[in-house]
Formats: sequence, structure tokens, C-alpha cells
Amino acid sequence: MVENLKKYLKNNFSNGPKAKILIGIIMLAIILSVTLVNMRKTIIIKIDGKEETFVTYKRTVKDVLDIQGVTLNSKDKVQPALNSNVSEGDTISIKRAVSVELVVGEKNISLETAEDTIEDMLEVEKEELKEQGIEYTDGVDEISPALDTKIEDNLQINLVKVEVKSELAKEAINFDVVLEEDSNLESGLEETRQEGAAGEKEVVYEVVYKNGIEFSKTVKSSKVVAEPVNKIVAQGTRRTFASRDGQLLDYKSVLYCESTAYSGGGVTATGTVPVRDPNGISTIAVDPRVIPLGSLVYVEGYGKAVASDTGGAIKGNIIDVYVNSEEEAYSNWGRKYNVPVYILAYPGEW
Repeated sequence: MVENLKKYLKNNFSNGPKAKILIGIIMLAIILSVTLVNMRKTIIIKIDGKEETFVTYKRTVKDVLDIQGVTLNSKDKVQPALNSNVSEGDTISIKRAVSVELVVGEKNISLETAEDTIEDMLEVEKEELKEQGIEYTDGVDEISPALDTKIEDNLQINLVKVEVKSELAKEAINFDVVLEEDSNLESGLEETRQEGAAGEKEVVYEVVYKNGIEFSKTVKSSKVVAEPVNKIVAQGTRRTFASRDGQLLDYKSVLYCESTAYSGGGVTATGTVPVRDPNGISTIAVDPRVIPLGSLVYVEGYGKAVASDTGGAIKGNIIDVYVNSEEEAYSNWGRKYNVPVYILAYPGEW
């Protein structure tokens, strides 16, 4: 085109100085026109999803945004980069940073971010958070909402710092108190035969801390380093009473019974002959479900006796003592109530 224009001017104008100047001016105008045409571009600026189309002659993304009056904050994201050249039909995308609040225990941290998700934000803001003493450990720390939650303005994010520690503790092992019956010791009395001593064990705990506060504590292992020594205490089981004739008698238990008397000889339920011996051992009839046959007893006001006999009317806490005559049975003994009957020994014990 330029060559054709030169030929046209040469053929139609003289070659004088004025003609040469004119040719130069025209040539310059043509070159400028071509350059401007090449610099003219139609581009799209998209801010948070909203698009506007512009015609520009600027070369870089930064120049385009400056001429359009688009200001950027430090955390805004721009694609392509500010120093990138723009071409016809390009789209410049801008995502504005929004404010989010990160809560860690009693600490509240405000952040500006243009990242898509919480996970992206934590990665990008890692260094800034570290400067404030916060480090997120993936797979250990707890965070809510979830990492894949989309970032939105004024979102509150709760971060719980979790720390797991192993702690060794020495703990006492309590001793047991072992009670032993001693028939040689008076009932109601106790005697320490061996003092107790606590043992010791080493326990390894797994302790979970959340935001620096103990959350849980679990025993992982335990080892006894010193066995405890049990305390041994003897408890007296011997019961003693003084009979009317001044004897001190040991007894197993005492019953309070209704008592009648019988006489007439014969043979007892155990095959013996009933006897009445005030200075020895007499015979009484009992309910075997209450006092086993063959037991040695002491009946208050009667003396020692063997539970050798039974009777149809002897049911429950009733005894029938043997005497030598019917008159003694009815006149002297009769029927008594709340008579103490001491079990001195059970069958096989005497």
C-alpha cells in the first residue's frame, strides 16, 4: 500500500522539497494509523463474576485496570498477572478478598482472603498465621466448618489445636485389709497382726489437649514396681458369759426361746436315755431346724444340756427341758419365756 502511494505521489507531484515533506507527513500518518489499529483491543473485565466489556489501547493488565479505575486490595486475586500483556478478546478476572474470622480458643483473628475454600485459605495464609502463633496441622487439629467449605464474607472458622502427649506418672497401689477370725480373741475385739504398706506402679498415659486444656486421659501401659503389703487384722469370735454358778463359758451364739419341761424317761430321738444332771449334762428337746441335734448348750436356770430329743409341739424357738418328775416339770419349771439358750458347741465340735 505504501509503495503504491509513493508511485502515485511521484507521478502526480514534482520532486521538489515541498513534495518530499508532504510525502513524509502522509507516510507518518499512515504508520500511526496502522499502529493504533494494532493496539486497539476489546477485552472483558470480570469482578466477582460480573462482566464488563471495554476497548483499550493499553498493553498490560495493570495498565488496563488503572485506565479503567479499578483499584486492588493486597489480597485480591487477579488473573492473568498484573504484568501480563493483554490481547484481543482476553478476560481479566478479579476476585475480591472478603473478611473472615478465625477463632482459636480465646483468640480471634481477622483475615482478608480471596481463596475459594477454608483449606486453600489456611495454606495461603500459613506464614501470616504462624507469625501470630497459630499453626494448623492437617489430620490432627479440628476445624469447623469443614475444610472444603466455600469462603464467604464474615465467615467464622473455629480451629481447635489438638496435641497428644505421652505422660509418665508414678502412682500408689492401695493395700487391702484382710480380716481373719480368731476364736481365741474375745468377740468385738480386733488385733492388727501385720501393718499394711502401699505399693507403687508406673503408668503411661496418652493425654489429649485441646487448645491447651486437657480433654482426655487414657492409660496406655502400667507396670508394678513395688507390690503392696496387705494389712492383716484379727477379729475375735470368742463369746464368753458367766453362768449362775460362776463358770466362764465360751459360746457360739445365743437364742432366746420359750421353754417347757417334760419327764418320764424313755428313749430320745437320737437313741439315748434322757437324763437330768444339775451338776453335769442334761437332756433337752429342740427343733433341729433351729438347734442341730447333738449340740451342746447352756440353758439359763437349767444348766448344760445336749440337744438330743425332739417333740411334736417343739417348733421354732422352743425347747423342752428334761426333769426327773412330773411335779418338777409343771410346778417348778412350768412355762418360761425369753430364756437365754447359749450354743456352746455344734455337733462334732465337742
